[in-house]
Amino acid sequence: MKKVLFFFISLSVGTGLLVWIIRSIGWEEIELAFRSFSPAAGAIILFLTILANLVRSYRWKTILKSQGYNIPLLRALEYYLSGNAISFFVPMVIFGGEIFRGYDLKEKYAMPWSKSIASVVIDRISEFTIYTIATILGMVFFIANANLPSYKIGITIFSVFILIIALVCFFYFKSFKKESVVHFFFKKFNAQNSDSAETAIEVEKEIFQYFKPKKKTMWQGFGLSFLTELILLTRTFLLILFLGKSVGVFSAVSIGAFSSLALILPIPAALGSHDIVQSFVFTALGLGSAAGAAFVLVIRGAELIAALIGLFFFFKFGIQFLRSFLLKKIGKLFDH
Repeated sequence: MKKVLFFFISLSVGTGLLVWIIRSIGWEEIELAFRSFSPAAGAIILFLTILANLVRSYRWKTILKSQGYNIPLLRALEYYLSGNAISFFVPMVIFGGEIFRGYDLKEKYAMPWSKSIASVVIDRISEFTIYTIATILGMVFFIANANLPSYKIGITIFSVFILIIALVCFFYFKSFKKESVVHFFFKKFNAQNSDSAETAIEVEKEIFQYFKPKKKTMWQGFGLSFLTELILLTRTFLLILFLGKSVGVFSAVSIGAFSSLALILPIPAALGSHDIVQSFVFTALGLGSAAGAAFVLVIRGAELIAALIGLFFFFKFGIQFLRSFLLKKIGKLFDH
């Protein structure tokens, strides 16, 4: 009940922010920003969005294969899109999409829970590592070249990403030394003997097993993450051109980094939050707040289509699971 209430509260907040930013900019100005945008441009942006998800799905497939499970690519894509749909529509359910992907693997392929959950965590870490590197470059450029209203804003932005870098470095330091982070935290809270602690430690072992400098699959995962980042950077760069603006590569990296930052807030479809962030970024880069709002509307539209496709697969898997569950129950009744 609390999560449902939180969903409607966050949706209301996001809608309120969206209405406020549109009124602040003016709908007429946003419409003008779309004057050079065409249906063909929209199709290209949608294609790149689907392509990025296809590469992500292939990366996840390689992770699963390294664990001894060869899942067909199209099936991995279906799971990936269905998990992303959960994250898109209900981001307040922390790791909801990842848990769904892990659970479905466990049910369909008899994959141990520790391996299935570890695979989606490894997948996120691989992407987050490359994203962090790209973000550092983008943030350095943004702070150095953007017309910020206050130097304090630049310091705040830089501090946030220094913290992210520190966390990433801490993970890899522990991973390469094979020192358990999970055990440390469970010990702190006197929960090391619980069932969840045992599962978490097993998941961590699987993660450490994957992230080894001499392991080919780890570098393959990083390579596919880098390819995903290039596709999303291309999408950002082309979309800005389609909106009649011109930017350099590092400006496009900065804009992409802020898009990811806006998605941290638990608001469905990043309503309002993404619009405000990009209006600020586009203004600071001299591109205009209206272009920032138009940029977000196009990206949200493409992501929405991908999420709706994922939602179809989500309900498809849900119905299959429900049918299987009911048949098992009926079978047990007849056995009795």
